[in-house]
Amino acid sequence: MGMDVYGENPKTITEQPTRPETENYDSDEWSAYWEARREWEQENPGAYFRNNVWWWRPLWDYVHAICEDVITEEDWKSGHHNDNHLIDEAKCEIISERLAHELALGKVTKYKEERQKFLDNLPNQPCSTCEGSGKGAHYSAGKDTCHTCKGTGEQEHFDKGYPFEEDNVREFEAFVRASGGFRIN
Repeated sequence: MGMDVYGENPKTITEQPTRPETENYDSDEWSAYWEARREWEQENPGAYFRNNVWWWRPLWDYVHAICEDVITEEDWKSGHHNDNHLIDEAKCEIISERLAHELALGKVTKYKEERQKFLDNLPNQPCSTCEGSGKGAHYSAGKDTCHTCKGTGEQEHFDKGYPFEEDNVREFEAFVRASGGFRIN
């Protein structure tokens, strides 16, 4: 699952490619279209931004943390779902300014380091597959050991699977700045 974030009124410098009229999606026309579309998105950073759910949630939580006076509770909650939620252009201007400021001052790096220390100190959790027994369950039912935890009965804390990187924040800031508002799908 991922979050597809579309600029509402993106500032563009090149013309968007036209979708092929054929319904044969395996055609050379569609392959050429998707290649042109990826190129267009790179040239026009306010048009589209995508993160899988693992990358998106920490990013959106960070935006909320530095923009609590701008991002409403509804914005924050809807931002964690694919429900076409709109963040308007006025909010985007503030979000972009704050992200750029945080990046310029090194605060994103500091946040990442503090977050990583917190994650590193999280204890393991009981295995969700075997419920901590270490015995085979689900795909390994009937076997001596669980395929997920290899018989330990524990697995890494779930939150450790959500990465946070400065480059992702930088890419999102460029998108927000040029998006003219955005919708989260």
